[in-house]
Formats: sequence, C-alpha cells, structure tokens
Amino acid sequence: MRIAGPSIGWMMIAALLLGGCDEQQRVVNVNETEGGDEAIAVAWAYVTARNWEEAAVDGGRNADVSRVVIDDDYELLDDTYKDEEALAVSFEAKPDSVVGVPTVLIAPESNEVVGYMPSE
Repeated sequence: MRIAGPSIGWMMIAALLLGGCDEQQRVVNVNETEGGDEAIAVAWAYVTARNWEEAAVDGGRNADVSRVVIDDDYELLDDTYKDEEALAVSFEAKPDSVVGVPTVLIAPESNEVVGYMPSE
C-alpha cells in the first residue's frame, strides 16, 4: 500500500501538466481549406492597397490562414467584430525586412476585411 501513494501523486502531477491551464487561447481552429484561398486573395488586395507588399515573400503567395477570436491586439475597422471569430491571414516576410506584413483579419461569412495586426 505504501507504493501506491507516491505513484498516485505522480499521476496527479502528470494529469495537471497534460491538462494545461484554463486560459482561453486566441487561435480557435486552423483550417486552410474553408475559405482560405478567397481570404488570402482579399487580404492580399488589402495589403497592396496600403503599399505593405514590399516586405512579403513571393508576392503574397506564402500565407497562413487561421481562425482567431479578435481581441485588443488587433486594429479593428469595425468595433462590432471585437470578441468575434475571424480568419487571420499572415504573409511570410522577407528575412531582411525591417517591418513585416501586417496580419489581416477577414470576416468568414462576408470575406471582407475587418481589421489587422500591425507587425514589427
């Protein structure tokens, strides 16, 4: 019986470590196939309209699309999207670029730009 005590303690510690913390993560679901290509095209048009494309690799063909919950880290064009889910389109920046390409937020239901995250 004395052996069971320490092993249960280690199992509890392992369960806590594997369970993680309760803090809500910003990234909800990564899925490039659901509207990803259209979101990339809309985001790239927004980037080029603001002359941010110089820092991008391959003319914006390298992009990551993820679903995020919009928080205070983003500059919103419409404040009604705060705390809502959106597609975040991130373009790969050139290694020698001082400033990267901002991440563009796209509303999944309308495919319109709702905000961006300035890059450093």
